[in-house]
Amino acid sequence: SFSSVMKLTLLLALLTVCECDSSRVKGHTGQDVTLPCKYDRKYHGAVEVCWQRGEIPINKCSNQLISTDGDKVLTRASSRYQLLGRLEDGDVSLTIKSLTEGDAGRYGCRVHIPGPFNDENGSKVRDPVGNRMSNLLY
Repeated sequence: SFSSVMKLTLLLALLTVCECDSSRVKGHTGQDVTLPCKYDRKYHGAVEVCWQRGEIPINKCSNQLISTDGDKVLTRASSRYQLLGRLEDGDVSLTIKSLTEGDAGRYGCRVHIPGPFNDENGSKVRDPVGNRMSNLLY
C-alpha cells in the first residue's frame, strides 16, 4: 500500500559551486537516500563543507548534521548521516540512512570557498502540493 512505501520527496537546493542542479530526489521510508553535492577539488583544494537542515546560511552552518574539512568528517549529529562519496574527488554527497517521515524538511549543502563572495546560497525550490508527500531539501 501507499503508506508502506510512503515516498519522501527530496527537493534539492544546491550551491552554485556544486556540480549539480536543483532537482527532486525520491526515497522510501526505511531505505537510504543520497543527496548529491560535489565541488571541484582539483581547482579549490580541500575545503570545509557542512550539511544542515533549513535554509543555507550566508556564513557558516548552524545546527549542522555533518561537516568535513575536505579530508575527513569533523562532526556528525547522528550515525544516520554519512558522507560515503570520495572526499578526495570533491564528492560531499549526504547519505541519510533508514529514512523516516521525520526526515522531511529542507537540507542545505554549503561549500566554503575561500575568498570574498565565493560562497553562494542554493536556490529555493517550491514545495510540492500533496497530502501524502513530505519534503526534504538540500
